[in-house]
Amino acid sequence: MSLIRKQYPGWVVMIILSLCVLCFFNTGKKHRFTCRAQLDTGSSFGQCGRRNLLDLFMAMDGDGDGYLMLSGKMGCQESSEVINAILDFDYEREGGNYDLHVRKHNVVISKLLPQFSADDLTVGITRLDDRRYLLSTDQYALLVCKSE
Repeated sequence: MSLIRKQYPGWVVMIILSLCVLCFFNTGKKHRFTCRAQLDTGSSFGQCGRRNLLDLFMAMDGDGDGYLMLSGKMGCQESSEVINAILDFDYEREGGNYDLHVRKHNVVISKLLPQFSADDLTVGITRLDDRRYLLSTDQYALLVCKSE
């Protein structure tokens, strides 16, 4: 009999090997964060006083790349404007927050979300319940979104 079988029962060896296999396959996985929200632009951006809802989608891929996308229609029925805007950013996790660095600014997103007009932004992501998250800076809340 081998030295391992003499000193340790078979079930102990199997548990240790199973834990090693689980650790090996889980070490390289990156956490991907995605969430959706609706942005109410209110009547301030439309001349007809109509409220406009735009779809917002944010994704962080786990490797330091992310993007924010706005899409929808805005304005009056006779003169509505189609919005399709993307903001690419790099991010790095710093404790419980994420430091976002905007790669290229988008005029539409900077107008509708002025917080993203800065080159750098620190964002905290707080889980509210199973699917809802609060995105906030140290001064104010940005939005509440739902994960997929």
